[in-house]
Amino acid sequence: MNRRGLVTKTFFALTCAGVAFPAGAQNLKQQVVGTWTLTSGSEKLANGKTIVPWASGNLMLDSTGHVAFFLVGKDRPKTVANPSMPIGPVIAYYGTYTVDEPTSTLTYNVEASTSPAFDGAVRKQKVVLSGDKLTTTGSPVKTSDGEIIPINEWKRAK
Repeated sequence: MNRRGLVTKTFFALTCAGVAFPAGAQNLKQQVVGTWTLTSGSEKLANGKTIVPWASGNLMLDSTGHVAFFLVGKDRPKTVANPSMPIGPVIAYYGTYTVDEPTSTLTYNVEASTSPAFDGAVRKQKVVLSGDKLTTTGSPVKTSDGEIIPINEWKRAK
């Protein structure tokens, strides 16, 4: 048997046996599915400064492409105000998401949000996944104080 034939048959045998790729290997979409708890929520300002306004939050990504996201700010006043009116800072939204594997980007199609400016918006976030740690870096957001870039670190909820 010539060398080319041996290589071809070996590749074919390994592929058919399921050995060509590690057993259980998952793509990015499969890896991000789950509930993530905020460990650090920051915003990079246009002047280069970074602030950390977020105290807690969750990111939920299901296997059918639905997303629920919320962040709650630090030092919120304790009040007995109307519970249907959020007391900020707080941001929450839900909708659907897709994953672009080659660019490691999540794209959220926001259906509704606590911020009307996000209703119907498309939000993109670059992701870095390392074990049970997920870092998301959002596309720039225009605010009354200038542009910010949200950077959130998450750990997989147990």
